[in-house]
Amino acid sequence: MIFYSSKIPSNTLQTIDQDYYWFSGTAYLGIAQHPTFKRNLIESLVQWGSSWGSSRNNNVRLSIYEEAEQALAQFFGAPAALTVASGMSAGQVTVSYYQSLEYHVEIAPKTHPALWPHHKHLPIDSYEEWASTISENISKNLAEKIVICSDSVGSPYVEDFDFSWIKTLPKNKEIVVVIDASHSLGIQHIADFLGFEPDFNDNVHLIVTGSLNKAMGMTGGVILGKPEIINHLRHTPMFAGASPMMPALLDAFMLSTGLYYEQKEKLIHNIQYFTENLEVDYLDTIKNYPAFCTHREGLHDFLKNHGVMTSCFPYPTVHDQPVSRLVISAMHNEDELLYLAQLCNQFAKISG
Repeated sequence: MIFYSSKIPSNTLQTIDQDYYWFSGTAYLGIAQHPTFKRNLIESLVQWGSSWGSSRNNNVRLSIYEEAEQALAQFFGAPAALTVASGMSAGQVTVSYYQSLEYHVEIAPKTHPALWPHHKHLPIDSYEEWASTISENISKNLAEKIVICSDSVGSPYVEDFDFSWIKTLPKNKEIVVVIDASHSLGIQHIADFLGFEPDFNDNVHLIVTGSLNKAMGMTGGVILGKPEIINHLRHTPMFAGASPMMPALLDAFMLSTGLYYEQKEKLIHNIQYFTENLEVDYLDTIKNYPAFCTHREGLHDFLKNHGVMTSCFPYPTVHDQPVSRLVISAMHNEDELLYLAQLCNQFAKISG
């Protein structure tokens, strides 16, 4: 069933027929609804307007882009950053560039379409199976230049990916690893989902792409990597010919940097409070991660009947078993989190 709302949900969702507690979406930090960020955005709109109708490579440029990209690189712990109009653009600009240089492309299972090259199909094996053979397959591949693409974390069904395979890649080839971290940026450091501190200057070049329209609360995308790579991507036709991010959003980010850290602390507290009150084992998640998933039938309808709205749809195809996904955000309070946990506990008892 589809529900329509004339108002963006925060911790509640208002529909035509009923109000619900909202435990869905990807606004993990609640930035877009936060009064401080909205005030900063209004101030930024006055200065920068709503859009910049020009190529970023024009001879006239807005200083806010380079300033914000330096701030984003520092915020995410990367050497350099490049902003684009969306997370999809971030992935496609990156992958298309390496395809133009005739790099062979390998894709991990469950990778987002942002990193799909043309005429390439996703592997059907599990991530673990793929990871266990990728280094050997790369060694046997006749190509000397290779791009490997992966998501940072499974979505919409939560799955923790083991990136230790990166350390086993052959040293005698030019290898670029591109990771779409759309669901990690802002709530996980790069080292958190990699499992080790990233070395952007290693012979295996790391690039992180992602949407800023989730935890970061901004319509746009970002590419993170070493300055030389970012400079190459900046001069590609796909970047030069695309409209940039809204400049006022980037200015609002710079005015609100402290708020992001505050909201992350609230989010971690909310996740821990929810899990402490949870007495079930049918919800899959990752430590300190805001999404909880299950294939167990009936949970979505049970919660909806008790005034809680989550997401539930088949994935990855319409023929697959529906995924129920519960999302905790920094906007929730303890009463709401306790209510959700109690409902999940109650459902476990009645569903067996």
